[in-house]
Amino acid sequence: MNNMDIDHDLNNLLEIEEDEEDEILLSPATLVKIIEEAWLNEKFSPEILPNKQEYVDLLLGQLAAMDDNLENASDRDIKKGVHQLEVDRLKFLVCSYLRTRLEKIETYIEHILKQENERIEKGEEMYLTDAEFNFANNFKEGVDKHFDNLMGIHPTMPISWKNQIVQPNINSFVFAKSKADIESILIDEGNDDETVYVNKDSQIIISYNSVSNLVKNGDVQLI
Repeated sequence: MNNMDIDHDLNNLLEIEEDEEDEILLSPATLVKIIEEAWLNEKFSPEILPNKQEYVDLLLGQLAAMDDNLENASDRDIKKGVHQLEVDRLKFLVCSYLRTRLEKIETYIEHILKQENERIEKGEEMYLTDAEFNFANNFKEGVDKHFDNLMGIHPTMPISWKNQIVQPNINSFVFAKSKADIESILIDEGNDDETVYVNKDSQIIISYNSVSNLVKNGDVQLI
């Protein structure tokens, strides 16, 4: 391709196949928005969230096509620099999103694998991708082997460390923006349960535990 056709790339519709009968059509702008929201949610959520790998793969495919166009574009094209900046921004976005997930896996390895194995037993959809799940198991195996070696060197080291699972603090406070009118958000799970009505586009500071399900279903965006 001799001419830079990035504008055409950005205006193409992308297709995500849900099943044999249904398809979702996404514009590139919508795809980028989904990735940006997934990145913010993952960044500010204390726990790991359901993966958005299908959207990541779509965006990476678009970025690869745009890279090809940029390579073949004339240096005299004034749009080239602008588009290169946008490509670099989106690559950073994807890398940061994936890196954040890996950091959570490493930090909460026992907790995350325990939850994932429970989802497998119940036949529920996993939060991790296959690659992340393999990474998590390999990482846990390496950590266990490291501590087993340490216990061989220091036999007085208590073995109770294996039962000490590090968990994310889901009661930590987060900034959140409502993407829809929400009739009832539970504020306190004590004896006197308190709920609050939230208008669309309202911004609140609230315990993550109160909005975790709303974040996962897309009604609330962490900011």
